[in-house]
Amino acid sequence: MAEKTLILGGGSDVMNIAKELLVKGAEVIVATPDPAVDAARFDDPGTGEKAAVEVIPITRCLACNGSVGRFDLVLDRKGDPVTCTVSSIILADEAVRTPNFSLYGLQASPAAVSLSQVREFLESGSGPAKSVSTAERTAFITGLAKESHPKITEEVMESALKLQQEFSRQTYILTGNLKVAGDGLEALYREAKRAGCIFMKFTDAAPEIRQATDGRVTIIFLDEITRERFRLVPDVTVVDDTLTLSDFMRDLAGRLGLDMGPDGFVQSDNVHRATVLTNRRGIFVAGHPRGIRMDTDRRTDAGNAALSVARLAGGRFAETVATAEIDTGQCVRCLTCFRVCPYGAVALNARLAVLSSACEGCGLCVAECPRGAIQIRPPVVGTAPDAPEPARDGFVPALTVFSCSRSAVPAKDLAACMGYKIPENWQMVAVPCAGGVSVEHLLTAFQKGADGVLVLTCHVGNCHSQHGNLYARQRVDHIRDVLSVMGLEPERLMWRSLASNMGGEFAEILGTFEEKIRELGPSRLKNG
Repeated sequence: MAEKTLILGGGSDVMNIAKELLVKGAEVIVATPDPAVDAARFDDPGTGEKAAVEVIPITRCLACNGSVGRFDLVLDRKGDPVTCTVSSIILADEAVRTPNFSLYGLQASPAAVSLSQVREFLESGSGPAKSVSTAERTAFITGLAKESHPKITEEVMESALKLQQEFSRQTYILTGNLKVAGDGLEALYREAKRAGCIFMKFTDAAPEIRQATDGRVTIIFLDEITRERFRLVPDVTVVDDTLTLSDFMRDLAGRLGLDMGPDGFVQSDNVHRATVLTNRRGIFVAGHPRGIRMDTDRRTDAGNAALSVARLAGGRFAETVATAEIDTGQCVRCLTCFRVCPYGAVALNARLAVLSSACEGCGLCVAECPRGAIQIRPPVVGTAPDAPEPARDGFVPALTVFSCSRSAVPAKDLAACMGYKIPENWQMVAVPCAGGVSVEHLLTAFQKGADGVLVLTCHVGNCHSQHGNLYARQRVDHIRDVLSVMGLEPERLMWRSLASNMGGEFAEILGTFEEKIRELGPSRLKNG
């Protein structure tokens, strides 16, 4: 691996990823706002050998151009712009912690501290939560105001267990839905109970939480078993934290053109990016920027990120054979292609151009371009195939089915393997993404004799091109509104979604569509 890899972010994940890359022979640049990350920490402690790591202290990323194999970045090194060119990029960072005092109507005081402060004391022996070491009774509040995360549950139970075992203090954990889905959390829960930690779970009604002027907290609750009211006045009350994406990483994601998920983290909720992939080839994300991660998952991410870079260097993520090309003579710089490209493959410089190394050949830009100035070379699908030959005996509908190659095509193969009955008089057109099925494709299919046209896409949220399925549905809805002008019923054009493992559903969708077209009769639109 001769190419350079840039790691952007801070915290322990950056260290782990860099070490994984160094083992694989990569050259590493770390650009970080974290002062704890310095080059000396990567050196071999046994031999003192210097590691091939360059550390650049930065405050933010100013710009990023290029694509996989050559990303050109401008970084802000404390007011001094610095440029670097790398072949791949990895994002990794710590999450930002916000204590949930306000969610419980509390204010910070020596008797009311945050989980992060308690963890700081237990790790270093100092900090504002030192009072937990002398408190006879400590109550942890987690997941009562809103759902917590298994990572927070783990930290709460670890902290309570340590206070029980090392300081001989009585601890209580007041919780709603106790999140123990992470690795080892069920065992940790049982260990904490054996050590004497008291768990109090509230399902019907949350406890009443009051704070006195001296900062002490009183918790009044109804026991759900005995139906008796109780009052708990701990010496110290610990509130949980909310973990969010750092402003540094949020700004960075915007500069790099990365999709954000509905939970506010960098990686979108897309099954095709389930490990460390993003919507841009050559840019990976690991650890908390993907979402709140358990420690074991973060270590796995570090290995996956390094492996992905190695595969990239080894050609495992090779250029797509079919890529888009822009005819500059026809282009009017409306920026539609720049806007719709889900992979950041359209560069905006003196003129618009497609970066072939980043292009996935999905065809979204081709279908959306209002001037017809973009083509896929070589074409992945023509305007539309000729319709199947009409049946000799009776009316059997001639169907044209545009199918996503990642979902509908394997679903069709599965249906055949499972022995489902599939209509015979139909023509499948496999496309890299259904978002590349244009208005011209749909209309031409009818002009060439199809009695019905079906567009099959991935489910919403599962499209490799993120929104390609939505573009396809919008075009179908649009054309259905104008089919009557052509003398056709809108029902002759249909959109459906399915996954690659839905062979039975594929057969059912196609069969139902055929029956509908059979009811409508032959198309009144003549060939040509």
